[in-house]
Amino acid sequence: MRFEKIFKDDYTVYKNSFSNLTDLHDYLANKPKVNRRIFKTLASVHESREFAGEPLKNAIEYCISGCGDNMNNFLQANEKLNKVKKDISDNRKAVRGLFGGLPIPSLVAADIPACMLRYEREASSSVKNIYLNLSYSYSTNTNQIVNRGLIALFLIQAYEDKGEIVNFNTFELSKLGHEIVDTEINLKRPGERNVDIGKCYYPLVRKEFLRRILFRVLESTPVENDWAEGYGSPLTAREIRNFLELSDNDIIIPSPDDLEIYGYNIYEDAENALTNLGLTEDFDMDKIRKLSMYNKR
Repeated sequence: MRFEKIFKDDYTVYKNSFSNLTDLHDYLANKPKVNRRIFKTLASVHESREFAGEPLKNAIEYCISGCGDNMNNFLQANEKLNKVKKDISDNRKAVRGLFGGLPIPSLVAADIPACMLRYEREASSSVKNIYLNLSYSYSTNTNQIVNRGLIALFLIQAYEDKGEIVNFNTFELSKLGHEIVDTEINLKRPGERNVDIGKCYYPLVRKEFLRRILFRVLESTPVENDWAEGYGSPLTAREIRNFLELSDNDIIIPSPDDLEIYGYNIYEDAENALTNLGLTEDFDMDKIRKLSMYNKR
C-alpha cells in the first residue's frame, strides 16, 4: 500500500494505492489505525447486513478467498448480456503455430506440426481506457450494484473479444468540501490479455467491498473534514474526467444512479448505461430493447 497527500487545484487529495486485492487484504488484516478524531462511529462495522453485507472480518478475507455467493447467477446473466454485442470490427488475425490456441483437425490428422490456430491482435489494435468509480450513494440497492458490475464486465469483454486492448482502472473517488479521497485498486495489470471475472466479481458486485472494505480504508485515512457524516459523495463522470485529466475517448463508469441503472431489468439498465456513455453505435440496441421488453412480461 502506498499513501500520498497531494494538493491539486483547490483540493487536498488523500491517495491510497493498492497493487492488488492481496495488498488491500494485508493492509486491512494488519488493522490500520482508525482516524478516531473524525470517525467516532464506524460505518464499516455497521450491524445491518442489508446495508453492508457480511461482517468486516469476512469482507476482508474475501479479498483473497473471493466471494462466490450468487456467482452462478451472475455468470448466467453475463452470458446472456454478451449476446448483444455488435461485431463492427475485429482487430485480430488468425495465426497458425506449433502450440497455443485450438487444434485444426485436418492438420492434426495429416501430422503437420503447425496445427494450432490462435488469434492475435493486429499491431494497429486500438486501446480502450475504462475507468470505474466503485463508489455510490447511500440509497443504492443491491440490484443496482450487481447490474452496474455486469455492465462494466460486459463492456470490457465486448471490446476484448473484438481484439482491442482494454486498460481497466478501478478506484473509489469521493469528496467532501475541499477534500478528495482517491483509493485505487489494481484489478487488471497493464498488458494482461483478458479481464479475470472471478477476481473482479467481489469488488464490482458485492456491497461489502465499498461499505466494509473501502469504508475502513477511508476510516484509516488522515482526513480533516467531518467525513463521518455520510462518508462523502461520489464524484460524477464529469468530475472524474476533470480530476484524472482524461480524454473524451476514455470511458468513465460512475455511480449506478448517474447511468440510470435502477436494478430492475438488466437489459433496460444496459440500454440506459450505453446511451449515457455514448456507446450505442458499438452494440445491437434493437436487440437489447427486445430483450428488455421480453423480460418485463
